[in-house]
Order: sequence, then C-alpha cells, then structure tokens
Amino acid sequence: MSKAPRGIARFDSAAAMVAALASTLHQQPFSSPSQSPALDRLLPALNRLPDTLREWGYAIGGMAEGITLKKAQKLDVEGINQWMCEQYPQRDYPAAFIGSSNGAMVHLASAMGIPWLPQTFLCPVRSLDNDPDDAQRGFEQGRPVIDALLAVSPHLAVHHMQDPNQDRLMLDQMSYFRLKQRRLTLSTKEFLLSSLPPGSTLIVNHCRQSWPVTRTNDRACFQFGALGGASEQEYFTGGPRVAEYLARYGVDRDRWQPPEPNARLPEAEWGFDPALLPELRELAADQNWTLLELSYEHPEDLSFVTAEIYRDWYIAAGILPTRLVVDNFLLMDPWVTQQLHAIPFWLVFCTEPSANNLQRFLDKQPPFNHIDMLLFSHGTESIGMAPIARWQQLLDCAKEEGAFVGADAERYPRDFATLSRFDEALQQRAPLQAPPPPLALDKLISGIQRYGEKFGVTLTPL
Repeated sequence: MSKAPRGIARFDSAAAMVAALASTLHQQPFSSPSQSPALDRLLPALNRLPDTLREWGYAIGGMAEGITLKKAQKLDVEGINQWMCEQYPQRDYPAAFIGSSNGAMVHLASAMGIPWLPQTFLCPVRSLDNDPDDAQRGFEQGRPVIDALLAVSPHLAVHHMQDPNQDRLMLDQMSYFRLKQRRLTLSTKEFLLSSLPPGSTLIVNHCRQSWPVTRTNDRACFQFGALGGASEQEYFTGGPRVAEYLARYGVDRDRWQPPEPNARLPEAEWGFDPALLPELRELAADQNWTLLELSYEHPEDLSFVTAEIYRDWYIAAGILPTRLVVDNFLLMDPWVTQQLHAIPFWLVFCTEPSANNLQRFLDKQPPFNHIDMLLFSHGTESIGMAPIARWQQLLDCAKEEGAFVGADAERYPRDFATLSRFDEALQQRAPLQAPPPPLALDKLISGIQRYGEKFGVTLTPL
C-alpha cells in the first residue's frame, strides 16, 4: 500500500477505512492505520511514558499530519482521490460503494469484495497557538484556511470542525477541516468507469446524521462539537458534565461559547452531502448502472443490520458463527474478522452511547462464545467516555471468553500503542480459516429488506 499524500489525515476514518477495505480486497491483513512502520515502532515506547508525556507525544505525532496554510492553498484534491482509488486492485467489480465513512459499510463491502470511495476526508491544518476551548477564536482563525480551501475547487464544501471534548489533544496543535466533495474528481470518475461494467451497481452510502452549524457561505460552515459522548445541548449551553470536564483540565470557564448556529447540515465526519447525487444519477444512467441508496440516521444503525447479514452469510456457507469482534472507530480488520468466522459490530467511538448500542445488540442475541474487543484510545477523559469497567461488563457477556485485543486496559484512554498491535493480536485470537464465498448483491438487498426496518436502514433505487 502506498503512503497517503499530504493533506489527508491518516488517523481519520476515511483514509484508515479505505486502507482497511483495500487490504481485504488484496486478501491481506490491515496491519497499521498509521501506514508508518517507524511510528508503529515508537508507539510502544510512548506507552511507557507518564500520562502528560504520552499526551504530548500523541499531540506532536498528530501535528506531523497537519499541513500549513500555504500548502492548503495548493491542496491536491485530485491527487488525494487518485491515491484512494489506487489502493484497490484494478479489476472489474459487480458493484461499488460511494459516500459516507462507516465501519459497518466497510464490512459489507469487504464481504462483497467491492471498493468504496469516500465523499469526505479530513484535511488537518497546523495551528500552533490553538485553544481547543475558545470556539469563537477558532472560528475566526479558521476563516483564512476556509477561503484557501474553497479556492482550491468550486466543488468542495468545507466543514471547519472543532470538538474540544473528543479531539482535545489533536486540537492543541492543529485545526480540522473536513472536505465534502460535491462533484466527482477526474480520478474517481475514471476509476468507476474502468471498474464497473454496464449492468453493475453503484451504492450511495447516505448517512443522514446532521449537526447544528454556523454557516458562513453556501459551501462553508463551522461545526462546534461532534457525535460522541456529549450531547448537542452540552456543547452549546453547557451543563454539570461540561463544567466538571473544564475544571478537570484547568480551564477558566464553566461552558463553551461557540458562534450561534444558523443552519443544520450533514455532520462533518459521518454525514453525506446530497449535492453529489445529481452527477451520480447522470453517470449511472449513461453507463447503464443500477444506482441504489443505502440510507440510515445514526452511523451505528448500520452495525446492527450488518451483523445480521454476516450471520446469514456464514450460516449459508455452513459456518455457525459463535465469535463477535467489536470494532472501535478506525480499529478494524475485515479480512481477519472473516477468517475468524466472526460477526463484526462496529462502534463509532469509545463512548457511553456506543457502549449502550453494543449492550442493546448483545441483549437480543444468543450469547457468543467469544467476544474480542478493539478499543480506540483518543487520549482524553472526555464527557461521555465509557470507563474500562463498562467495556469489561460487556465482555463478560461472552459464554467462554471476552477479551480486550491489543489493548492495555490500565492505560486506556491513553493506550496509543494499540494502533500498532491490535491487528497482530486479533490474528492470534483463533486459527484463521478461509472466509465464505463473496456475499452476493441480492443477499445484501434481501438482508437489508429483512433487518433494516427495525433500525431505520433502507436500500432504495435512485
């Protein structure tokens, strides 16, 4: 796999999930979200440092991903998309996904053996004097970057995103700009044209998750906060948990004061911008493709349906699945999960709402013999972060063994070395076996028809 170009964050959902899916299509494990052997060798040493030094090292590592304002003015959007397309084997596919990032969708694409092209990617820009808790200052400081990114292409929507709760360490050294592509780049279109013969199917992955934003023009907005452990109300009006959190980090305020929201738009990381749909309709009609829309509200809604589809897929191949692999954010390996004959359940983050969804899933399932849990550490004891005891309680639902995989429970949520060791640890959980034959498109369609209504997941023609 080639290294991601400058301007797209390797630690973000889009780049990491492309790499994970591409590994599956190459029939290889997803060895490292960082795509950096040197960094992977350093992470275990970082893990041995005291908390403060670990946080500092994590923030500095993140800063290395950021680009300068000058480079943002020359961002190579075409080159970034070309890199994503080049990760996949060049061959004919019966179908492809395009649109929102989503771990459950990646597992569906992996089972089908088809690619996915993200609409959104994260462009981190260095901001060395940043204050994660000063939303108004962040809003103003981001304006020159937004102007630069808007000038790069008339087909980009720029979502300046500031989440002092979950991205606290990274925001100490940079600002987040998530770019939503409202038109296909040349490389994306060429990949689709060369990979999808007439009669193929293009599936738009449309997550309807939205967020209140301060819109500054028709292609730019400022999003304060994000989907996770804190509520929208807490980000905008405060509350006891916000006051306690800020006091714990020594911040001289009891709430945040972001700019007043004036619109509600697709959530920066997970939401889909429908401005891309007219071009997809036109392209599908010209190429005689079937265009379908996979639609759902919350990113984890699809996890419930994907788990059921996997169960049916295994059983149809004569496999009785008794193992569950719980993914967390970008910690996942679809190829190894399939070789373990395990059902995947992807969680957005390490928060109480995600833990509650996993509990909801487990409560409705026959008990699994084994539960393997990947646990992402974001370095912050954030509002709504599920404590390690909560995750252990969920692991205890296993009949035989529930285990953290490649995770150090004592160092969570500052267990940064899990990024470099989770995949090898997952491969060692049980003997690896050949996965079932690829999941057929009609089985995907029938599975969503059978299980989707309960979770608000639909698959409809466009």
